[in-house]
Formats: sequence, structure tokens, C-alpha cells
Amino acid sequence: MPGRLKKPCNHPGCGRATTGRFCDAHRQRRVEYRGTPAERGYDAHWRRLRAVHLEEHPVCEDCLEQGRLNDCHLEVDHVIPISVRPDLRLDSNNLRTLCRRHHAQKTRRDQDGQEYGQQR
Repeated sequence: MPGRLKKPCNHPGCGRATTGRFCDAHRQRRVEYRGTPAERGYDAHWRRLRAVHLEEHPVCEDCLEQGRLNDCHLEVDHVIPISVRPDLRLDSNNLRTLCRRHHAQKTRRDQDGQEYGQQR
């Protein structure tokens, strides 16, 4: 059985063929820049809490507010990001279930500093 098809590395300006998102050189740089998932707070404790949260809240809360029932591509969001309040990382009251689209929109707002008075 053939392996996965190779495609260009996602790093800007790199054309190396890879089966993942980044070639080996850029994958390592990305880990060094961002840190590992565990270093960013997504360890075994988080994975257990996430699983429990998704069992208790199995639909996107933003879609539900809009009158739609969406249980596809669910992610667990920190209402107040870990970067702002690391002490709330494992606080179940600081979690919401969002679909991938709504989570990406919320993350973009967080990164743009539109919340929490962090204008960039």
C-alpha cells in the first residue's frame, strides 16, 4: 500500500516535499518556537478534562445559540486563554465546547487582542 502523498511544506518560501504540514527542518523550528503541546499546557490532565467536558457538553455552544445543533469537529475552548490566566487552565468553568469554525474565530479575536484589553 502506498504511503501518503507528499505536498510542499507549509513554511513560507519552503518548497520541500513532505507528508506532514511541515518538512523535518521546519517542524523542529515550530516546536522550538511554540513549545510542545505539554509545555503549552495540554498534558494528560488536560486531555482527561477535555474528554469529560465533551461528554457533558457534546454540541457547539455558539451554534446552539444560533438555533443549530452541531456535534461535528468539536474543540474545547478556554474562555479566558491560558496565556492570560494560566491558573484557569484546568478550571471546568472556564471551558466551552465550540466547533472548529467558531473556535478559530474566537482564537483569532484572542490573538488580535480584541478581548481582555490587550491591543496589539
